[in-house]
Amino acid sequence: MPPKKASTNQKRKAFTHAESTLNGKKRSRSNSSTHLLRAPHPKAQESEENGIVLRKYYPHEMSNARALAYKNGPLTRPIELLNSALKKTKEEREKIQVEDAVVHWFKCDLRTRDNNSLHLASEKAKEKGVPLIAMYIVSPQDFEAHLTAPVRVDFILRTLEVLKDDLAKLDIPLYVEAVEKRKSIPNRILELLGEWGASHLFTNVEYEVDELRREARLVKSCLEKGIAMDVVPDTCVISPGDLASGTGRQYSVYSPWFRAWIAYVHNHVTVLDLFDQPGKNPESAREKFAKLFESKIPSAPGNKQLSEEEKERFRSMWPPGEHEAHERLKRFCDERIGGYSDNRNFPAKGATSSLSVHLASGTLSARTCIRTARDHNSTTTLNGGNQGIQTWISEVAWRDFYKHVTAHWPHVW
Repeated sequence: MPPKKASTNQKRKAFTHAESTLNGKKRSRSNSSTHLLRAPHPKAQESEENGIVLRKYYPHEMSNARALAYKNGPLTRPIELLNSALKKTKEEREKIQVEDAVVHWFKCDLRTRDNNSLHLASEKAKEKGVPLIAMYIVSPQDFEAHLTAPVRVDFILRTLEVLKDDLAKLDIPLYVEAVEKRKSIPNRILELLGEWGASHLFTNVEYEVDELRREARLVKSCLEKGIAMDVVPDTCVISPGDLASGTGRQYSVYSPWFRAWIAYVHNHVTVLDLFDQPGKNPESAREKFAKLFESKIPSAPGNKQLSEEEKERFRSMWPPGEHEAHERLKRFCDERIGGYSDNRNFPAKGATSSLSVHLASGTLSARTCIRTARDHNSTTTLNGGNQGIQTWISEVAWRDFYKHVTAHWPHVW
């Protein structure tokens, strides 16, 4: 009789034992870094030499052995940590009653329209007639660690001004605070929730490795304080995990993935339904949380400042906020999307949408893009009708693809 294959749990236990041994008995050995799961990739130094990673925040790129351990299952992926935390705490979180406020945490979703988490937070607040509070944490260390360009930092801060005004019209405060150390963000959020008497925290998933791990821990930390935290899908049209190849694995090649993506949208038409804007807060919000309405948008960190000449130039190129994003999308779909397939590779023709900054900052959702493009076509199928529209939809879908790849194979990130 052939030997039985080890189960996934057995493999994980073996790897966990190997790592604990490394961190315990073998810690004193000078050659412990050569352990397959801990050794850096042989070309890791090149990333540092070329300035594309800061060792201040990140370890060396992982070895192929560790990458395979993530790929084949023995090591738990960060997205699995978050999904597990949400699943295990679901019953307890659902028992928590709404108290003085409900909070939405803005990150890369700086818009009021078609925002899943913001919509859910608004609906939860309306259940008990309590105020909805919006929050954004400025993290100088995150800007540094992510190599965020000063021009993008400037765009984010200007967009927060627009967002603050939009929310104020609904009597919803946007509280913005700079937290110097990125590791201090979860504890500061817990402190703020306590100060506001908030019972529920909503936020949209970010699929980068650090953020997935942070939110997995924060879900549990919130529950320990009697707070229900929900982390919901929003940034992708189809969420990572909802598509799989015939073997049940994540697609590694775009073309078959895109065919599956198209088929999924056609079979689940509600994925292109857009979420309503939040409702207006009760009148008591202005009085109860008066100080939050006075919150100021901070200046860019010292190492992310633009010169006056740069501010004038870039701000004319990229006006902030979701209103500008929707106006650009409308102009593109009305005037240029039909010729996108033929002209997109010729910059002088101005054939592209110029929406990248809005998708990256979340002033516009991918759902809204696909829905608007589809509605400009002669058919409701995403792979039919005008070729320019089909091609542009496939380009927006690339964004979903790489978020799926990042979530499934964290070693790529």
